[in-house]
Amino acid sequence: MSQENLEIPRRLIDAYNRGDVDSFIAELHPDVEWIPIMAALEGRVYRGHDAVRRWLDDIAAHWDYFEPCYEEYHDLGDRVMIYGRWRARAHTSGVVLENQPATWLYEFSDGKAVWMRTFTDRTEALEAAGLSPGDVPAASGPPGLYEAADSGSP
Repeated sequence: MSQENLEIPRRLIDAYNRGDVDSFIAELHPDVEWIPIMAALEGRVYRGHDAVRRWLDDIAAHWDYFEPCYEEYHDLGDRVMIYGRWRARAHTSGVVLENQPATWLYEFSDGKAVWMRTFTDRTEALEAAGLSPGDVPAASGPPGLYEAADSGSP
């Protein structure tokens, strides 16, 4: 895997946390299949740039903030697995979710993210990647830790 594949999710999370929708979309393959946490739980898939934009609009409409924090990047060859956590606060109820564990699995094509799924269960993520816990390579490069702030994400 090239260093570029490790950088794509870093650029995505940076753009997301800055609220830079255009830069976020620019990192996605036109045929992207995007399965964020709520979609994974509901069995939905966002396909293509327009669908991912709708997802970003939905996040902004329903959450005061919804902030992923990528902490460990693992090079899996043609994929990247990221361990981290997320936090969020709902607009209507004010319910706050803090330090929720998550694992993100990315696949790439033509220098873009072509598939991403968020997992709440690391074992399920490892199975999806065809790995067991002992097969995960050491974290690659410096940690991609982003300290979330109440700055409001897209």
